[in-house]
Amino acid sequence: MKLSTVLNVCIFIFFTLLFVNDFFPATTLAELLSKKIILVILIVLVCIQMMTSKGTYKKLSKKAYAGLTLYTIGLWIVLTLLGGESEIGLSYNSPIFYLIVIVLGFDLLRVYRQWKREEAEKNNVK
Repeated sequence: MKLSTVLNVCIFIFFTLLFVNDFFPATTLAELLSKKIILVILIVLVCIQMMTSKGTYKKLSKKAYAGLTLYTIGLWIVLTLLGGESEIGLSYNSPIFYLIVIVLGFDLLRVYRQWKREEAEKNNVK
């Protein structure tokens, strides 16, 4: 397995742990790994990821972008439904949640249209 893949999986896991820790701060996990520790680990992992990429920019695929966006919103909803309350005010009951979902929806629509346009251009070139 490539180092970049392992780093991406670790970043994904610690991002999820940060969310869980925010919604359930009174758990054993939160006592073992505070938000500050998780944030420092995330920053270190991202820095390592940037250093190992050697300056090459890898654009996130459109499917991965959509998947991560939907995962984040889904995690937000599931943690709220499980009875968690975000310490920073994230809740699907708040108007900010709906504003963010609308903005992300428009962004996903933009990405989808861009993908379709690129596919059409590819087919026209052939």
